[in-house]
Amino acid sequence: MLIGALLGLMRQLGLDIVTLTEEIDEAEFFASRLTRMQTLQLLTSMSKTAAAVPMEVQARMPQIDWAAWAALPDKLAHPTQHPFQIWVTIKELTPMTVQQLNEYRRVQPKLFSVVP
Repeated sequence: MLIGALLGLMRQLGLDIVTLTEEIDEAEFFASRLTRMQTLQLLTSMSKTAAAVPMEVQARMPQIDWAAWAALPDKLAHPTQHPFQIWVTIKELTPMTVQQLNEYRRVQPKLFSVVP
């Protein structure tokens, strides 16, 4: 049950990031204090949620770049030093992760179940 909730939360956070940043370019993102702050908060939550997914579950989802999510908190601690990595996370890693979670939910629905 906890695994399904974690994966569902991770998916929803990813969708929120995609929605928040879908019509903004890199320069606008880094110039926008509110959008940037909200997105960085969502990325922090998503990386923490990814870290809480047990290794054996991560192993069942090899297409998700778990290592990139694990490395993200260091970059988020100093976002002005890592703007390119953060932008790639927003525009590439996050949408790919959401897409992969959707596919895994289709082929491994029991992992996403929140019913005991």
